[in-house]
Amino acid sequence: MQAFVQRILAGLVAVVWLSGGQLSAQVLVVDQASGDTNEFISQLTQMPDNQIAQSFTPSLSAVGFVQFIELVPFLPRNDQVTFMVNLRAGGYNGPILGSTDPVVLLNHTTEIGTFYYPASIPVMPGQLYFFEPVLLSAGFVDIGLKPSSSYPGGEPWINGGPSGPGDFWFREGIVVSEPRAVWFALPGIGALVCHRGWRRKREL
Repeated sequence: MQAFVQRILAGLVAVVWLSGGQLSAQVLVVDQASGDTNEFISQLTQMPDNQIAQSFTPSLSAVGFVQFIELVPFLPRNDQVTFMVNLRAGGYNGPILGSTDPVVLLNHTTEIGTFYYPASIPVMPGQLYFFEPVLLSAGFVDIGLKPSSSYPGGEPWINGGPSGPGDFWFREGIVVSEPRAVWFALPGIGALVCHRGWRRKREL
């Protein structure tokens, strides 16, 4: 019986291990933000008519994602656009430290877009960095602007210069993995298997 239980548990562990990428959830840990997800943003800046960037000052030592409020406007031949975000050091046109994976945006409503860097980008806490949204395709996309923002660690840049007051609505931080409940269920599953085996043995 003990050997049977060990085989069952070993099989469960193997299944969890082999499918580990599907058994963990990504959790966004926000470091810097100019707003929260419940806000209504009505002011937008359109690309590519404007070159935009948002400065920020991280307190963590890495950047794994950035969020912007974005809208693909309902215009002729503007059904979708391809979009990414550069992370620049020191200035709106400073060295590019990394770029998010390109994302195809299809929506015609205002949404919060989450853009992931392929790997966490190391940064120096307390130093100034810039997010630069980049439109990779033909078409137009609007980026949410928050004139009333009181975020102290940066400011919006439009066409090569600061354009305060306020900020582009953004949130940035790191991505961590959180194990799903299956990991915590393994001891219970093992106990259930043992209990059923013990009941069968008594019935025999």
